[in-house]
Amino acid sequence: MNLCSFKMLSLYRKIKFLIMKIAIPASSDKSDSLVDDRFGRCPFFCFYNLETRQIEFKENSLKNGSGGVGPQVVEFLAENGINKVYAVEFGPKAKDVLDKLKIETQIIKNGQTIHQVIEMLNH
Repeated sequence: MNLCSFKMLSLYRKIKFLIMKIAIPASSDKSDSLVDDRFGRCPFFCFYNLETRQIEFKENSLKNGSGGVGPQVVEFLAENGINKVYAVEFGPKAKDVLDKLKIETQIIKNGQTIHQVIEMLNH
């Protein structure tokens, strides 16, 4: 992704997505699934809207890509209006792109379910 694309994506996010949307890497498309510890290669992402409390799961079509899928996954998340990502860890390239796009990150402990993370967000 070049600098122009970053600027356009950042502007698009500012205009279109003012509501806080969170992404959580998930091991399946159910709220009782575990948070997947592979950020870029997780099978699904749980998208959670803090305002409406709506939950949506989206398949990570990039999970089987060859090498360095983290930045591409970040781009996918940004295109879906994600403002913050909760994950067990982030690779350095993905973290760099997250920072450039001003998507907040939060490290969480391994072994939690999606439901547990959402409950934490609601309290």
